[in-house]
Order: sequence, then C-alpha cells, then structure tokens
Amino acid sequence: MKDYFQNLYLSAERLNTANIVQALTITGPHANFLDVGCWDGNNTEIWARAAKAKAVFGIEPVRAAGQKAVKKNIKVLFVKADRERWPLNNSSMDCIVTNQVVEHLSDIDFFLKESSRVLKKNGYLVVSTNNLSSWHNIFALLFGWAPFDLSNASEIKSGLGNPLAIHRYKDNQWGKSWTHKCIYTSKWFSDWCLLYGLKLHSQYGSGYYPLPAGVGNMNKTHCALMTLVFQKNGL
Repeated sequence: MKDYFQNLYLSAERLNTANIVQALTITGPHANFLDVGCWDGNNTEIWARAAKAKAVFGIEPVRAAGQKAVKKNIKVLFVKADRERWPLNNSSMDCIVTNQVVEHLSDIDFFLKESSRVLKKNGYLVVSTNNLSSWHNIFALLFGWAPFDLSNASEIKSGLGNPLAIHRYKDNQWGKSWTHKCIYTSKWFSDWCLLYGLKLHSQYGSGYYPLPAGVGNMNKTHCALMTLVFQKNGL
C-alpha cells in the first residue's frame, strides 16, 4: 500500500513540474530569473529553459547543494530566504519561482516582502507547494491526525501524529531545513500575497490521492500539490 501511494506522489511530482513549465512558458519570456530554494540546480535549469532566461539566479541556504548549482552557471546567493535580505536590487527580477519551499519557511511575510521588492512591475511569482485542503489532509484531520503534509514537522522523527504516514517514525536524516513549518490553502496564501501587491493570476493542480495525478488539475481546490502564479501590480 505504501508503495502504491509513493508512486502516486511521484506521478504528482512529475505533473507538478510540467505545470510549472507551462506557467513559465505562458507568462514568459523572463530575462532575469530567480529560483528560491534552487538546491543542486537540476530543476532550476528546467525552469530557466521554459522561462527563456538570460540571467539565472538561485537562493539556497545549504552550501553543499548550492555549490552544485554554481557549477551549472547559476548565480547562487547563499542566504536564508525568510530571514536574510536577498542581495538583489529592487525591481531586478522578471520572474521568481519557488517549488516545495514555502512550507519550510518560518517567516512568510519576510519571503513575500523580499519577493515583491526584487520583482519588476508586472513581474511574476510562481509558488508551488503542498495544499492543506487536499482530500488526504482533510481525511487525516477528520480522524484527529496530523495532516499528511505536516507529519514531518519534527527535526528528529518523520511521520508523527499520522499512523498512515509513509515515513512514520523514521529518522529525519535531513535535519531542520527539511521540516515543514506550515502548509496553506490557495485562498489563504493568495490573500497573504495581496498584502504585498501580488495578485493571483492563474492556478494549476497536481495529485488527487488515491486517483490519478491529472484529476488535481480538474479540482484545484482539493489537489495535492498546487502551483499558484502571482503578478506584481504596478503600484
């Protein structure tokens, strides 16, 4: 059973990648491009090609991973995205992408403030993250369990508070940087973005456990992984 759900998740991840590519293709080209949480740069290269970027930047707090991205000619900034001012000029980026990152951040206000600051007028912020209102999380809450996507909140053990979690009671080998601090609904996160002049432009969905991943793009409210595209207003 766990293998079945693991395969469903991998299928949702693949569609999620395709959704981000589609969002960047439709809104692009984006000459100056930033990937927040670029890790080793593998996905950054995919996003940058879709965006037709000329200058590619990344933010990554884990130096060992970020050094691999540097070797891919990504200009990596080694800062914590929700704590340290980004060393980028105001209105310097055409597009910012962050994939499976905001759920790890402690200070979303700081992240959104910096995103809005460095984005150009009418620039785009593409955020892909877990969805609190997905059916599998709602199912868990009905039983008084931790939502599946918050069962890895401890830096010591994964799968706490949810007896069906895939990684239940396994050691958290990645440490604090891989724990989930908060997960959001589309409405919740979109309202938060409006505080910083970022208006929802479009939305994609992926994953709809236990159904095929594509169903998530039909019912985006309850999909497993949501991709939200925001545009900075001209104010």
